[in-house]
Amino acid sequence: MTRILIFLAIFTATLGLHAQTYQEQLKAIRSTVVEKKEGKSYYIHTVKKGQTLYMISKAYGVEVNDIIAENPGVKEGLKADQTLHILFPAQKEETVNKPVTLTRKPESVSQKPAVVTPDPAIVSCGSDTGCRSKNYKVVLMLPLYLEEVEAMKPEAATEEAVTNWNSLKYLPFYEGFRIAVDSLQKQGLHLTLHVYDVGKDTAKTKLLLKKPEIRSADLIIGLLFAKNFQMVAKFAHDNRIPLVNPLSERSEITRENDMVFKTNPSRSFMLDDLAEYMQKKMYRAQILIVRNGQYKDKDIPEKLKKACQEKSLNALIVEGQDVAIGKLSKSKENVLVAFTDNNVYALELMRRFYELRNEYNINLIGLPDWDKIEGLETDFLNGLNAHMVSPSFVDYSDPGVKKMVLRYHLQFKTDPEPLAFEGFDAGYYFLSALMKFGKQLPQCIQDFRLKTTATSFEFVRGNNNSNNGFENRYWSVYKYEGFKLLKVN
Repeated sequence: MTRILIFLAIFTATLGLHAQTYQEQLKAIRSTVVEKKEGKSYYIHTVKKGQTLYMISKAYGVEVNDIIAENPGVKEGLKADQTLHILFPAQKEETVNKPVTLTRKPESVSQKPAVVTPDPAIVSCGSDTGCRSKNYKVVLMLPLYLEEVEAMKPEAATEEAVTNWNSLKYLPFYEGFRIAVDSLQKQGLHLTLHVYDVGKDTAKTKLLLKKPEIRSADLIIGLLFAKNFQMVAKFAHDNRIPLVNPLSERSEITRENDMVFKTNPSRSFMLDDLAEYMQKKMYRAQILIVRNGQYKDKDIPEKLKKACQEKSLNALIVEGQDVAIGKLSKSKENVLVAFTDNNVYALELMRRFYELRNEYNINLIGLPDWDKIEGLETDFLNGLNAHMVSPSFVDYSDPGVKKMVLRYHLQFKTDPEPLAFEGFDAGYYFLSALMKFGKQLPQCIQDFRLKTTATSFEFVRGNNNSNNGFENRYWSVYKYEGFKLLKVN
């Protein structure tokens, strides 16, 4: 329930968030009351509903452990109207609200009497400092259902009621995005963030697009329903504002709109990436593509076979499990690619081929979304050297992931959901690109690589058409090895 209370507090404030920068919000939290005790100076802070130790520590420029040391009672949890003594940080007090400034090497000055201004389209990416801004304006549009917040009663809610609250469905994306903003502000990002609740009502969206702060935005990121996205996409195209769509799988949204960036990769790229991986790691293998008559996408086995043949791989389509067993080779490695979204079929397939693992060298590749199938036996997955392909993969042993999870715990008192990682990655990647390229972002995004937590980004033009927007083409391939999940591409 702590997280729900935080949500209520955050989004009561979010209605006016677009008028405040993050630093201004921190400044507003700080108390002006200072008392001396035993020769030391303390801020006297009264906790408000929804505030967290992490939030308070950032406001005063101290560590969370420093607050706990002076106020041991907070280990039991913060309470509204609780009084905290926060040691006056003499060395830090002047820098709490001071923005960090990026330092750059001085530009070399030409000694020639005449300077030719280069065409912006051919200027080396990141080299044109005139394309950058001192303060970026970013718009985040989410279906937050704020009109339903007042009806939420967290103190008396059942688990079933909480799962049905619309206002919590997309909240993790916002939370992850906020952590990305906080991280980049420490690296010198100067940002004014405008957050808007955008639901299915197209009339409200039409009015929203008349706001001057949206028309002057440097970047829009929107988790939008289809009709609303069409409206915002046209607006973004007409006003030359990059628009990021983190949800849609449809390539059509990039058509004839060079300002749209689709982060969720299409299935066609999945097949290309898988074929490329097999070419590098399994090029001598016999690849058996098992066609399942119940699988909804009837053409996908043929598409994968074609992608394999283009890479000179030995690929064969087989009709069902019995035929696949009859085609197994004892002299070659057998790569079994199975397309299904049916739990029973997947479990039966794994059981049958697991029994043959000592007679044949078998690698199983489950597509698509096998990572979402319930009841997969870990012994089967390891015994068959099972591979999965997914748009995202979280390696919880990675130091960057550990850091993000820790910050999420401190700020929101719960574990990050997959949508939180997506929010963090989209925010961190695109805001970093904005810092580096400014208005050159659309021209430079295809060459921009950045390590994120779950989703990797590798953008290409839709259908290689310069009039189209950009699609992320990267799929993660990972495998079960030693009862661990390892990313292998």
